[in-house]
Amino acid sequence: MAYLNTALGRFVAISIAIHIVVFFMIRMPPLSHPSQPDPIAVSLLPQSERPSAPAAPVPKAKPAPRRSKAPTIIAKKDPGVDKQIMELPAPLAVPTNPIQRPLTEPTQPEPIQEKTVVVERPLPTLKDLLPSATYSSANASSSAAVNLNTRDPTYVNYFTKIKQNIEQQWEYPEVALRYGLQGRLSLEFTISGSGHLEQLRMIRSSGSQVLDAEALRAIKAAAPFPPIPSWIRPVPLSISASMEYHDNRLNYRATR
Repeated sequence: MAYLNTALGRFVAISIAIHIVVFFMIRMPPLSHPSQPDPIAVSLLPQSERPSAPAAPVPKAKPAPRRSKAPTIIAKKDPGVDKQIMELPAPLAVPTNPIQRPLTEPTQPEPIQEKTVVVERPLPTLKDLLPSATYSSANASSSAAVNLNTRDPTYVNYFTKIKQNIEQQWEYPEVALRYGLQGRLSLEFTISGSGHLEQLRMIRSSGSQVLDAEALRAIKAAAPFPPIPSWIRPVPLSISASMEYHDNRLNYRATR
């Protein structure tokens, strides 16, 4: 009897222990296991039964071409650009003496007919080239006349206007230019208070009637002059002038 009690007690104790362990195992959360990566499917391709293509042959290096003995041609370019030497093979070498033929025959220009107009002018007579009858080196200008080239402030402004009027009319005669006639003449003219020319006379001739006549004509054509200002006396006013023809130029000279 004691033996049974002992075996039964052990069975009960073991059963209770098993139930407790199972109870705790049920109540406890399941342990998380580390996720394993998905397996990758790998398939092996069957080997091709075709024979592999033979490797391409490596090209042999060509020997360097021999230089031709033909003369080299230097290409000329614009200044500042380096010269480049071009070597041509023997078949393309340019011959030393090529035959050049013109593409088109040059046409001769048509002659241009020039139209020249000849103007005939009468030549001066011997009387025109000789000194005038009024030429005299002993004649002297009047002491009362005022020189046209004076530097007196009283007359400078007014005489400048008179010179401008004369220069607009005074010209070098074409006949005198053609024959190289030169000379200097002296004359005297009188102006009234209103500027009109009252008197004109030759004091000393240039030695050429052509030059003398042009000087007298220029003064007559330049009149009337501006009225004489109130601060200039006397009125009428006598003016002496020396006019020169030299090297195709006209100029006033002081009376000597």
